[in-house]
Amino acid sequence: MLKKLKAIAVDDNSAILATLQQMCKDSPLLELIGTFTDPNEFLAKAPILEFDLCLLDIQMPKMDGTTLAQILKNKPVIFISGSDERYRDALNLSPIDIVPKPILKDRLYAAFEKAHNQLVEKIEYELFNIAESSKKVKLKLTDILMVSTDEIDPRNKEVWMRTGEKYTLMNCKIEHLTANSSSLIQINRGEAVSLEAIHEVEHDLITLKGLLADNGKPKQITLGAAFKKKLQERMFYK
Repeated sequence: MLKKLKAIAVDDNSAILATLQQMCKDSPLLELIGTFTDPNEFLAKAPILEFDLCLLDIQMPKMDGTTLAQILKNKPVIFISGSDERYRDALNLSPIDIVPKPILKDRLYAAFEKAHNQLVEKIEYELFNIAESSKKVKLKLTDILMVSTDEIDPRNKEVWMRTGEKYTLMNCKIEHLTANSSSLIQINRGEAVSLEAIHEVEHDLITLKGLLADNGKPKQITLGAAFKKKLQERMFYK
């Protein structure tokens, strides 16, 4: 199970807070544990609250979100912005992300993913049950070049390693591998690849390096439409 970040949201608009609460209910990466319309009330209670991240409105009548972020010092922040006026001030504070209003769920979740990648410690090695052996095998997650769902048993995942080995991981989810590896990204419903293994992207076809197909040519996989935006966020291309 993924570790969820605990977050606090501060916005003078109660409707925005209600929207954030509703959107956060479905997030596998973040739990919204408290909301405040008054920044001063939040600051009074902050010392006894345990949270990893703040979702702050940039412009509020009693206190700007940028001022609130400075008071909180090193606490990670995602700004929620309905105006471009204070955008530069917000950027100078190096937030994890700035999400524009009106809030779109996909855009908010992309910010959550950035936060999770930065704040949750990644697992470098993990022991897996594999079909090829009765013993657990230790794998370095950043050495995985490609993950593919097993055609016979979808609960299992086939992985190709940088070192040349191929294993079938028993009862393993792609989401678990991508969440705990800094290099893996899901490409379609059943496959994920290392960013380092991507050689070319042409329309909806990805050509890999370091992996060969049965015909001896570089392996190619299809980029699903629902996963294209996430790849563009991690790897710039048009």
